[in-house]
Amino acid sequence: MEKTTKTRLLDHALDLLGRQGASALTVRAVEDAAGVPHGSVRHHFGDRSGLVRALFDHLADREGAVAASTTEAFAHWLGPGRTLTLARYELFLLAARDPTLRAPLVAARDRFVALAAERVGAEAAPAVVAALDGLVLDALVRGERDPDKLRAAATRLTTPPA
Repeated sequence: MEKTTKTRLLDHALDLLGRQGASALTVRAVEDAAGVPHGSVRHHFGDRSGLVRALFDHLADREGAVAASTTEAFAHWLGPGRTLTLARYELFLLAARDPTLRAPLVAARDRFVALAAERVGAEAAPAVVAALDGLVLDALVRGERDPDKLRAAATRLTTPPA
């Protein structure tokens, strides 16, 4: 099935973020990468800020499709999904610097916290998600690609004491 123009814009925006960083995320660059007419971002999102706000939900939708097991998720985040993982952290930084982006980030993030709550309980879920993010970010910085090392650390974090 062919992707809509809107989806192509969002996919290519995430790819640009993950490969080149936030400075590469211009309206023109996204439209060129997606192979769509100039003015498409304006039509679908209003402006660059509208595009960035839409990226949070789009990223959550794409990441929500990752396998349920922790090892498979880590393998994806550090392997074939690495660019998307880097885009996630670029979005975190954008939201940290721009208060108007915090609410969309938190809303998208709460979807993952709700999934974690099913496994570790509602009280622990926010800390577990933050800790897992820290593990993944640390692995990216160190160039680590072995999901089993992350899984072992995550298991220690998410297993209640006996």
